Amino acid sequence: MMTRASKRWWLPGLTALMTVICLGSIQASQAAQSGEQIFQSFCASCHTIGEGKLVGPDLAGVTSRREASWLVRQIKEPDSLIAENDPIAMQLVKEANGMPMVRLGLTDAQVSAVISYLQSIEQQAVVASGLPSQYVPTVIISVVLLIVLTLIGLIVGRKKVDVR
Repeated sequence: MMTRASKRWWLPGLTALMTVICLGSIQASQAAQSGEQIFQSFCASCHTIGEGKLVGPDLAGVTSRREASWLVRQIKEPDSLIAENDPIAMQLVKEANGMPMVRLGLTDAQVSAVISYLQSIEQQAVVASGLPSQYVPTVIISVVLLIVLTLIGLIVGRKKVDVR
């Protein structure tokens, strides 16, 4: 016979999962704040976010347009991409009238923080403008999955009580 305590095995696991999610969110927020400071110090003289092109391109939406690994390399070692004749980097140089991005000497942590900042700006824009159409299928699948899991939980959680 199962006791009431043995049926609640999932509660500590769920609590731990929520804690990890919350801590991850806090760390991402701190990285974005640090990234904003780095962006203002190193990047804002050549780039804007949503305000048009300066010397370099406008970075609004860049984290959804470019792969993360490419972004890391472009921020950390743009000269290497140019030396490799990377098509995207070469197009950016052409659009900047032959002015290549200079190597800024940022650490991996600083590059990651800048990318976190750019992602947070994009997330704020999504919240402000509503849900982009590209995410609608994901939202629908998530809602259906949530309903299915709820139904499974309700079915599994049924218990028969013998009343005499």
